[in-house]
Formats: sequence, structure tokens, C-alpha cells
Amino acid sequence: MNRQLERSEKLTLPPHDSDPSMPGDAWRRPSATDEESRRPYAQEQASPSQHKNGPRTKPLYAFNSRHKLVNAIFALLLALCACFSSMMFSIAGVLLPASLMLAPAAFPPPVQAAEERERPVNFVFLVDVSGSMVMKSTMVKGPDGKDITLFEALRSALKQMVEDSRLIGPASQVSFITFGTAITEKADWPNKLGDPALRAQLVNKIASPETLSADKHGDTYMGGALYAAVEKARAMAKEGDACTMTFIVMFTDGWDEPPAGAPHKVRDVSKQILLEKRIAKEKVGVDTWQTRVVGLQRLPDSKAGTTTAKELATLIGGEFIDVNSQSGGTVSDRIFAALKKTVESLKGEIVPALSISEGCFGGIDANAVGAHNGFISFGNVDGNGIASCAFPAELRSCYSEQIAKAEECSASVSTAKQNEVLKFLSSPLVRPQGWKLASTLPPGAITVALTHADVVLAPIVPGRKYEGDKPTNLVPVTVQAHSNCPAGHFLGFLKMLSTARVPQYLPFVVSVPSRLVASPENIKVKVKKPGFFWPEPTAVEITTSIGQSEGAKRQTAVNIEVIPEAAQMKAEAGKPTAAEYQNEKIDVANINDGKSVKFAYDASKADKQEIKMNVAIPARQKPGRYEGKLVVKVSGDSETMAPSQIPFEVVVDPSPWEEVAPVAIPLIIVCIIVCGLGIFLWLSTLKRGR
Repeated sequence: MNRQLERSEKLTLPPHDSDPSMPGDAWRRPSATDEESRRPYAQEQASPSQHKNGPRTKPLYAFNSRHKLVNAIFALLLALCACFSSMMFSIAGVLLPASLMLAPAAFPPPVQAAEERERPVNFVFLVDVSGSMVMKSTMVKGPDGKDITLFEALRSALKQMVEDSRLIGPASQVSFITFGTAITEKADWPNKLGDPALRAQLVNKIASPETLSADKHGDTYMGGALYAAVEKARAMAKEGDACTMTFIVMFTDGWDEPPAGAPHKVRDVSKQILLEKRIAKEKVGVDTWQTRVVGLQRLPDSKAGTTTAKELATLIGGEFIDVNSQSGGTVSDRIFAALKKTVESLKGEIVPALSISEGCFGGIDANAVGAHNGFISFGNVDGNGIASCAFPAELRSCYSEQIAKAEECSASVSTAKQNEVLKFLSSPLVRPQGWKLASTLPPGAITVALTHADVVLAPIVPGRKYEGDKPTNLVPVTVQAHSNCPAGHFLGFLKMLSTARVPQYLPFVVSVPSRLVASPENIKVKVKKPGFFWPEPTAVEITTSIGQSEGAKRQTAVNIEVIPEAAQMKAEAGKPTAAEYQNEKIDVANINDGKSVKFAYDASKADKQEIKMNVAIPARQKPGRYEGKLVVKVSGDSETMAPSQIPFEVVVDPSPWEEVAPVAIPLIIVCIIVCGLGIFLWLSTLKRGR
């Protein structure tokens, strides 16, 4: 036993030093020859009862192994901490910008949302399967450049039409009727396409020659086809409401060729369709029975002894679409494009009622122009360059429609049209005189916008009695003459963006008197807060100037006082307003020390008077966009027109510390915890080793 203790002691670290460079037997590295000494120690460790000579010290190799293990764990924790830090910074760098991009998507524009509303339509398609549809003389080029029959081109267009859910929506009904010598309704085909499987089944029916084919000996019995379409449309209309649109479309390459003894004549059935159209118009205020005739080849306008496709379209109160007159693409593409354009035209229609007695027409002499002049007149703009009015509009639809935007579009109107309208205003009977085109002004000199964010027009309600047979809708619009707009009388044009059909443009007139203007009229500045380890205060200067507008008459000297007001924090575009934005602001005391700027302005001595104000940004100011205004008061001449306020915007960008603080603070806490845990484990191991 004494020999074993002696060997074991030679393997332990001396208490005074552990340097392997020391000479002598003070330190010796364990080697293979010490194998015998390791076994007794292991046995004693396994059998505590054998330790009769007091406590024993741990061997060096055990201490080194445990020390290395702790170091490895500590290094692993630090590596995990570094990986976690990199991951968090990456997530912050990707998700934060992405959230800003996705925010507008969460709140889609009203027009986009309105356009996606489902408006059911009852489609009745009349497909010509007469012999001329498969004749070699009527063959056309397919997508691959090879010749195909006219019937195959029509088949391809019908497939494309059914596959497009934007044309035939899930709530719509569809019916196919073929006509040649015989009239056949495809009653076993799916007529409701709410289920994608049914839509796919209908496409297969159209694509299969077994279920849809032409009769090379067949006639073109148009009267029988129209009669079957009317009966089917009436049956489908019973399942929907009064506003559901009925859309009858005939695809043909010829003219009426009824078989001998045919019971239904084209002109007789046409009268039934016109009757249905009149009843629908009286019932709901709009024509819900729409008819189209699509000519698949070049056809004569008239032919003795029969009814041509173009004549048929007139008889049924519809529209004739000549595929051959269109350009671009194959015949199938042109058929599909014509049908798509026609379906889109089924939307409601907004018809402005621009008359002297209704709306805003103060700028034109009513006696000179007449009862219906077709202009929107804004009159004179105020000191801020703004004038507003609301013109009446008739909505020809059973559904409510939205106008989401109005804008000035003079540059897109042809010069000939502008000069034509300007010539009318140049009449000596029109007051005032001296009209100019808004298109000749600098870009952005005159702008037009809706007075409200979105304008919703009331639909026609079936059965309701309206004064003048139409509901009253007002479209509020605002025109603004900016600081680069000279004094004068101007003719411009505006257009509307709506879910309904609207006129291509509407002419308007506006008068801009001599006035004082601010330049820039909207002040925008940006400042970034300094501070790497903590945010620090900073400042930014807002600058503008006041002077007379171009072409203005010289005015007398006036006294001007510019008073700052507090700037309120605004939510970012596309994001809901948070409660924190309601109270956060840049105090008026931080804008030019809360003091106003006073000066006397004389246009004969100076063109412009510059205004500067310092905006102090405290360290505690939250980053964001702040909007405020400078109130302008003018005295000395009651006739002087000037802006009542000058809007300003201050964008405060976060300091470097504020940019990383949301991620850095949690990381610092994690690193402190990891380092503390590592030090604790290291000290614990060191203590045990002793």
C-alpha cells in the first residue's frame, strides 16, 4: 500500500508549481510506464472503503481532461451566442424592410378590392357548327403556323375563355347552344363553375370532338338559335336577382340560312329580345340584357333575301364585332380578346351631368354657354391656390361603384381636341376672356385630386322611384394652382380612376388671380440623430420664401408674420395609426424657440423674402415622420391674396444606437449570461482541481 501511495503521489501536481519546465522530480508527465500506478488509483476511486490513509489528490491527466471539457463547453456557448447574434441581425435586416413592403399589401387600394368583387353574369354562347366552319376555304393559321379550320380556332378561343376565371367568375352561370341545321343545347355540360373541377370538366367537353363538333352539311339557323337563347336566358334569370346581367353572344361565320319549314324567324325572335331589354331597363334602370354577334370571317354588311350577322346585331339591339378587322395574334387570340373586351364593358358606367344648373359653373357666363356646356368650372382659387367643387354624376349600374382617384391629364389629350375646346372659350360671348391651355404650364403647375380619399357612388335600386329617373351622386374634386403657376385663366382636362366605366377625360376651367406664393410650398427636411452608444440631440433648418406669383400685378407693401405650430407624428403609409402617434410631436418651443418671424414685404424692392427656422430635435425625440404647419398672417392690404399656411414635414431618422438597440440589447443580455455561466463553470472546475 505504501508503494502504491508513493507512485500515486509522483503523478500529482505539486502544490507550489505546475510548470513542466522545472527540473528534477517536482513534475513528471504521466507515461505508458505509469500504467501500473493508474490501476491502483482507479481501484481506490471505485472502492472508497479502501481509502484508509486519508484523502487523495486527483491525478494530473484527470484535471487536464476536465479543464479542456469546460473550455470546450465555454467556447461552444460563445459560438452559439455569436451565431444567435448573426441570426438576429440578419432577421432584423430582412424582416423589418419586408414588413414595410408588405404593409401596403395588407391594406389593398379600394379600387383593387372593388374590382375583385364578384358580379354574376348569365352567359349564353351560341356556337355556329354549320358546314362553312370546316370548309378549306375558311381555314386560318393556328398558333404553330399551320392551317386549321375556323371551327378549331373557335374551339381554342372558347377553351381559353372558360379557363379564365376573371371572365366567367365562380358565381356566374354559363350555357352553350350549338346551331346549324339543328339547335342543340348542351344541357349535360357544367353550367356553374364555382368548383375548379367543374371548370376543368367543361374545358374537356369543349376540347373533345365527340362532344363538340361541326356538321359539314349543316345550315346556319340563326332564328332557332336566338329563340333557344331567349328561353335559356329567361330560365337562368329566375335563379338570380334583378341586377344579374344576361349576356347572349353568337359566334358565326355566315348569315341566316334557316332549314325548310323553320318555325322561328330572326325578326320575330329579335322583337322578343328587345322586349326583354326594355322590361329590364324599366325595372332596374339599366339594360341587363346585353347581346353581341361575333363575325369570324369577312362578311358582307347586307345580303339580299337573308339577314347578315351585322344586320342581326342591329336587330337585337347589340353590337357586331368583326374579328378580321382586329390586328395581332391568331384568329383564336382575336376572338378571345374581343370577348374579353366585351365582358369588361359590362361594368357600370358613370356619366357626369355637366350642366349650368348643377355643379360648379361659376366661371362661365351661363347666358353665353347655354344650359349644357360640358365644363367643370372651379372659379377662382384662394390664397392657398385651392378651389373645390362637386359635380353630379349618374351611375348606370345595379352595384355601387368607387372613384378612387382624379388627376390632371391635359398632356395626354390631343392638341386638336384642346384647341377645339379652347376655340369655344375664345368666343367673345364667353366671360371671362383670355383663356390659356393648362398643358402649356410647367409640369405640376395645376393638379387635380378627389376632395375625399374615396368616393362611392350609390347604385340604382330596383323598384325605387327616382326624381328624374336617376339617383343623385356628387363627385367632389379639388384643383390646386401651385407656386409655379402664373396668374391667368386656364383650361385643363381631368380623368378619373374608377371600378366603373368613365369618360376618357373631362374639361375644366379655373382662374388664378395675382397672389403671394411660398416656394417651396411644402417644406420637407430629413435629419439623422447622432449617437453610437446612446442617442444625442441635433437640429435641422426649415427654409422657404414668400414672393409674388409669376405674371402677378405689383401689390403694395404688406406686413407678414409666420407663426410655427407643433408638428404631429404621423403613421407610415399603409400602416394603421398607433396610439403612440397620437401624443408624439415636436413641441412648438423647439421650432425657432417658439417665436414667430415678422417682416415687411415690398414686391417693388425684392422678388422674394426668405424665411428660416431652426428645429431642435431632443435626444428623446422618437424617430418618425412629423407634419406641421407655419401659419401665415398678412396685414396692410386687405386685397392681397396669400397662403394661410405653409405645411412642413420633418423626418427624424434613428441614431446608430436606436437602429440596433432592439436587437443589440437582447444580445448583450444573452452574452452576459453566457459569459457569466462560462466563468462560473471555469471557477468551479478550478476549485475542484485543487
